[in-house]
Amino acid sequence: MTDQKRPATDGPAPDPAAPASPLPPGAGSPLQPGPPMSVNAPITDTSINRSALMVGAVIAVLVVIVVLVILAALLGRH
Repeated sequence: MTDQKRPATDGPAPDPAAPASPLPPGAGSPLQPGPPMSVNAPITDTSINRSALMVGAVIAVLVVIVVLVILAALLGRH
């Protein structure tokens, strides 16, 4: 490590738990208890499963349509 001089302190460090000392930013209890208003309630597993099922069904239908179009193009050339 490097040998750097550390600044001298004037006495002991202030106690953050002391009532007279100001708290650093972000310390202490929140002004309003609970989660922030921007946080929504968690969604259920059935909503996730339903969404995944719908996305999967749309993808399956698109794959079938693409395969049918390719087959029609190949078999339509006589």
